[in-house]
Amino acid sequence: MRLHNFFIDQKIGGQKQVIVRDSDLLNQWRHVLRLNTGSSVVLFDNSGFEYLAQFTELTFRSAALAILEKRKNKFAPKKEIFLFQAIIKPDRFEWILEKATELGVSHFRPVLARRSAAKKLDMARERRIVKEAAEQSGRAVCPDIAEPVSLEAAVSSVSSEAFALDPSGSSFHNSSFVIPDSLSVFIGPEDGWSEEELKILRDKKISVISLGSQILRAETAAVAASSLLLL
Repeated sequence: MRLHNFFIDQKIGGQKQVIVRDSDLLNQWRHVLRLNTGSSVVLFDNSGFEYLAQFTELTFRSAALAILEKRKNKFAPKKEIFLFQAIIKPDRFEWILEKATELGVSHFRPVLARRSAAKKLDMARERRIVKEAAEQSGRAVCPDIAEPVSLEAAVSSVSSEAFALDPSGSSFHNSSFVIPDSLSVFIGPEDGWSEEELKILRDKKISVISLGSQILRAETAAVAASSLLLL
């Protein structure tokens, strides 16, 4: 039987027992999953390790869990991807966060593009979506998501090799582009990057690449690029 995975805020390290007082987790364990003393779960502390744990006590105020085994998590992404995603409609942006987390994106960098349909994010909700997607997919290190910034600020923050997706770019499949271990990817909003934004990208020596002749939705492009680079 597959066990449920959960991130907790405290570091576990070599401890033999942890006490959890997170009310949301306690409610989920007691009332949603109906776990009890003797039930087992897998805990993540964002260290890259996973911990097989068993409840020795579970009340509405706290939970005590015995750590039965510490092991290295096997679902770490093979490459470090920074996804600079232009903000799009909330439900579609959240879908990107969920699916890209499952695929292995390590860092989300929301971008305020000229043509973005939305201009702000509910960061608490977005971080919860990313955390739950990481738990569901078995990733022991949760991707981070930064506050939205302008494209100018985003390109200035890039510290790895980078490319941007746009139908006007050269074909990815016909290029000699080699996928490095760390890479930044820029994906535009619903109506694409503006000419001014494409100039900003090219002026910063960020290659503009196309995945094909067809026009992709922003969320499709994000998942297609993530799959291509990580799988």
